[in-house]
Amino acid sequence: MVTKRNCGLPLICLVCGDVARGINFDVMTCMSCKTFFRRHSQKLIKVDPVCKSNDNCEITKMTRGTCSACRLKKCYELGMTFHSLRRWPSSNGSHLITNSQRSASLLPKPVPIGLLQNDRSNLTTDEWSLLSNIIHAYDETNIMPHINHLLAQQSSLPPKLRSKVSKSMNILQFFLSALQPFFECSPYFQKLTVNSRQILIQQNYDTASIMNCVFIIREMSALNNMTFLISCDAVYGDDIFQYSTHFVSRLEPNSMLIKILLLILAFSTNCSIVTPNQSNRRTSVSNAMTILEVQNIFVTMFWKYLIYQYGFTASVKRLNSLIKYILDLLHSINEKSNVQHGQMIDTIVEQTTRSLSI
Repeated sequence: MVTKRNCGLPLICLVCGDVARGINFDVMTCMSCKTFFRRHSQKLIKVDPVCKSNDNCEITKMTRGTCSACRLKKCYELGMTFHSLRRWPSSNGSHLITNSQRSASLLPKPVPIGLLQNDRSNLTTDEWSLLSNIIHAYDETNIMPHINHLLAQQSSLPPKLRSKVSKSMNILQFFLSALQPFFECSPYFQKLTVNSRQILIQQNYDTASIMNCVFIIREMSALNNMTFLISCDAVYGDDIFQYSTHFVSRLEPNSMLIKILLLILAFSTNCSIVTPNQSNRRTSVSNAMTILEVQNIFVTMFWKYLIYQYGFTASVKRLNSLIKYILDLLHSINEKSNVQHGQMIDTIVEQTTRSLSI
């Protein structure tokens, strides 16, 4: 069982994502969701809640008080049960419980542990540490403040200079290069041979960096920045705003999942569209088994965290949505790619592979 004591990290409420206080009614929850479920399960709330948005509300720490119906529905889906509520005797003694009933309530039936069951606490201590290290590494290499500074500098230029394609490419190349330090600081990356590291950069950087750009755009609200939009229009065309808005709106709301997924993409044997006439693209990695072992570590931890956070059924749906998102992003990259985009990616890849050789 994962606890605060043995994992070293704050536990997460499976209902709303707030800091959890322990297992309540067979599910890891915060005190707010514990109280909420108790009130509704004991029918202290006389009127059953009704959703006004087709029973599809996203329940988070910020929105948990908005829709009681969807919040209660999520509690039941996660396996919370009123049978584990302790019944207190009333003043007339009509609800006194026997010793056998008390023992039954204090000793719930064990739940089988396994990724194909409803286990939500199956991460090992090492996996919790890896998860924490990934999030910390991304935050440490975060260049969003630098991007904000660069956009401010660009906006201060005269209109003619600001609209130059070369200036716009400098801005966007900075966005695309944001993933590089996060990728390179991984100890798994450092243990690979130079040749394998170069191939991973060549084959995966385009897709992984674009997904990271979408994440940065959302976190910075960059679509509200006129300087950024002008730069995008200059390089990708007028319809890039529509594309960007579409993918930003569909991006997974849990930022922890995005940061883990970026490394999974980075360590993929190939997450790009393969073009037959690209003779310079090498698709074989000398130590492929090492790459597969790293992939297995990340994917296993990613799946266990999904189960821990959302339960089995919701995790399957979320994973399916993430895979569909990446495939759609790949299609969009292939559709919107042009000479300027290729030059920016080639420059970053060339700089990275040259530094690895040195």
